Amino acid sequence: MSVVYKREKKVMHLAEAFYTNIVVEPILPLIGKTSITPNFITISNILLSFIIYYFAFKGNLTLVAILIQVYLFLDILDGNLARYKNMKSEIGAKLDFWSDRFFYNLIFISIGYNRVNIYLLILIILCVNLYAIIPTYYIVPRLRKLKEIKRFGIKKTIMEKGFIIGMDLGTVDLLLTFFLLTRLISIELLFLVIIIGYIFDLFYRIIELKINESL
Repeated sequence: MSVVYKREKKVMHLAEAFYTNIVVEPILPLIGKTSITPNFITISNILLSFIIYYFAFKGNLTLVAILIQVYLFLDILDGNLARYKNMKSEIGAKLDFWSDRFFYNLIFISIGYNRVNIYLLILIILCVNLYAIIPTYYIVPRLRKLKEIKRFGIKKTIMEKGFIIGMDLGTVDLLLTFFLLTRLISIELLFLVIIIGYIFDLFYRIIELKINESL
């Protein structure tokens, strides 16, 4: 089967841009010739997530850090493969969405269990879910109603270069991988960094929305 694939040029977060442009797109023609489906990759990623939880509970955080990047790669690959093979489906989208929701809750629980204060663990889980819910059901729908969206400051400068800065899942994965591998800071401090990142980015996006709605 001959497949013509041309992804629209879009603004992406840094981790997504790296994996999409440097890793995923060059191998899509090869994977496209196989019987591998996007849903197969998603299900494989779900199985991988349980392996990651196991090693996290066991305390092998170096391996966890590496496998988190494998998870991120496969997570980006399945969506690109769905577009490449024209196999996008509602079931596949929901499977991918819910697998990510479970992963990014359980990964913090498995890493933080018996290693961080319980209140800190609860707070980071709240941030993970609020950051998923508020933009999806409040910020993005309201932005879509606007005829024009103005960006400001450093975010505008970086977006003009084709990138987004923010606490997307790829950025969270990079933070987890970097600090778990280097051990530069404790897990408690790592969780605090991620919590502060979530709160700052969420407030920035809400303020940006309100400014645009007032224009």
